[in-house]
Amino acid sequence: MTTLILNFLSIGTVLSGILTITAKNPVISVIYLIFTFVLAAGYLILIGIQFIGISYIIVYVGAIAVLFLFVIMMINIKLTDILETGTQYTKNLPLAIAIGSLFSYVFYSIIPFNFNNVPSLLFASAKSQLNILNYHNIFNASFSNSSISNAIPQGNNNVTIRHYY
Repeated sequence: MTTLILNFLSIGTVLSGILTITAKNPVISVIYLIFTFVLAAGYLILIGIQFIGISYIIVYVGAIAVLFLFVIMMINIKLTDILETGTQYTKNLPLAIAIGSLFSYVFYSIIPFNFNNVPSLLFASAKSQLNILNYHNIFNASFSNSSISNAIPQGNNNVTIRHYY
C-alpha cells in the first residue's frame, strides 16, 4: 500500500511539474508549483525524511510560492495576451512527442539490465561488510568490560569475497 502511495506521489509530482511549465496562465502555473511542492513533501515524509518534507511545506509553499502568487496577481496580465501566445507553442507538439518517444525507446533498449548481478557492486558490498565486522571487533576489544558491548549482537565473522571475472 505504501509503494502505491509513493508511486502516486512521484507520478503526481512529475505531472504537476510538467503542468507548471506548460500552463498558459501564470496564476495557474504557480498553483501547479504549489501542488508540486506539496506532493514532493508528502513523498519525503513517507520515505522517512520528515524534517525536509515539513521544511518544503513551510519554506516553499508557505513563503516562496505564495509570494510568487501575490506578485503575479499584482502584475494584472490580461487573458487575451496569454491566449495569443499559446498557439505558437502547440504547433510543434507532434514533433516533440515523436522525439520524446524515440529518446525513451533508445534509453530503455540500451539499459535493459538490473544492478543485482554487477560484480563490482557485489565485491564492494562484501568488502564493506568485512570492514563493518572489523570495526565491530575493534569496538568489542576496546570496550570488553562495558555494558554497551553486551548489547551489540555478535555477528558471523566468516565473510566470503567472491571474484567475478
